[in-house]
Parts: sequence; structure tokens; C-alpha cells
Amino acid sequence: MTVVGTTWTAREGMLFSPLLESVGVVAGFTTRAQGSMAGSVYPLDEQARNRERLAQRLGFSEIARVKQVHRNAVAHISHAVDPWPVADALWTERPGLLLGIAAADCVPILVADRRSARIGAAHAGWQGTLAEVAVALVRALLADGADPSSLVGSLGPSIGPCCYDIDGDRARLLASQSTHLDEREGRVFFDLWSANAAQLARCGVQDIEIAGICTKSGGQDLWSYRARDEQGRYGTQLGFIGSRGRRPD
Repeated sequence: MTVVGTTWTAREGMLFSPLLESVGVVAGFTTRAQGSMAGSVYPLDEQARNRERLAQRLGFSEIARVKQVHRNAVAHISHAVDPWPVADALWTERPGLLLGIAAADCVPILVADRRSARIGAAHAGWQGTLAEVAVALVRALLADGADPSSLVGSLGPSIGPCCYDIDGDRARLLASQSTHLDEREGRVFFDLWSANAAQLARCGVQDIEIAGICTKSGGQDLWSYRARDEQGRYGTQLGFIGSRGRRPD
């Protein structure tokens, strides 16, 4: 198992995963340049148009979403549906379908199977991490016939261990993830990146990439829930992954 910290590639106002692109999928994270993609702060019709433009720009005819509730349910998606399934992870084996995960500080987890068209995405804040949504996503792919050694995973931009301080109640709930907690200057910080990478590794995923970009302090023109403006407004990015067709051998 290899975990690498890789600087995601900034291109056309988006950030792209080098690891997932190397296995022939389109995978990355939007920035403010594409507008808000989800949430209740900006008009819903405007955000829907932003998602449609994103899909078209990336060469996809459809974009699929789920209604995220900070748990670990996984939805199998064959085409975009309305209303969205209630889940925090989704997967497909259908080329041409872009999967989207909304994130403003939570970590988007993007997974691809080197040997098939299977791809998946999950959304993990502290609750999703505690509920092991990354494990649930990988298990869904394995149940469909994937080999864990053929899976690659990438953790996109999110609030980093530099900035993600949590209160005592959350720290106590996360005690099982204690190796990913750090106390500094009287505050407890949680490392979403290492905690979710460890879950992928425990499932047998061999190649794992961590973008290492903090949505609060890492620049890159990103919104952060914890860095809202004076009016409390913030936008929401989209972690995305899609396959256009046949992968490289």
C-alpha cells in the first residue's frame, strides 16, 4: 500500500487528481471560478446550471448527485435521477456519467477501479468518517466484483489538520480514531485526510493520494464553511469523477 501526497493540478479554474487521471478517469474539484455547486446559500437554479455547465465542459452528458446527510449509505447510480437518493456515497459502472460530491470543508473521496469502468465518490466530514463512509463505498465496489488491489483512491481538498479544531464532545466520539487527533495549544485537531486514507488502506486499496489542500487556509480560490464571509455566506465546491469510456491497459 502506498499513500502519497500529490499536488493536484490547477487547470482551467479547477483542480485535478494526477493519480486518477493516470488511470484514465476525469477527477477533480471545482473552485470559486465555476460558482457554487450546492448548498442553500445561493439560488438552487443557479447552482443546477453551474453543475450542468461543469458536466458539459468536462465532456459528460449527465451529472449525478445524492442528498448528503453525513452518514454512510451508498447509492448505485446508473443515470442522473430526481429526487436525489439519500446517501453520502455513490458509484457507477456506466461511462459517460459524472458523479458529484458537494464539499465546503468535508473531504471528497474519489475511487476508481483500474480494471473496469467502476468509479465511486464519497463525502466525509467528522460524522461520515466516524461512520466509515469510505469503507462502505469500497465494500460496495468489492461486492460488485472489484479487486481491492485494482482500486485507487484520492482524497480531494478539504479542511486540513492545520485548521480542523473540534470540541470536546466530538473528540470523545472520535476516540476510536485517536491516532488522527492532535492536541495543540489547548485545542484538539482532527486529521480527516489520514483518518480516511487509513480506512481505504484497511479495505485493501493499494494506491492512495492525498491532495493536501486545506479549503480554509490553502488558497486555490476555494470556499470554506469555516471561513465564511462577514454575512455568513459561503459557496460549495464539487468533487467530481467520471469515465468517458475504455481505460488504458
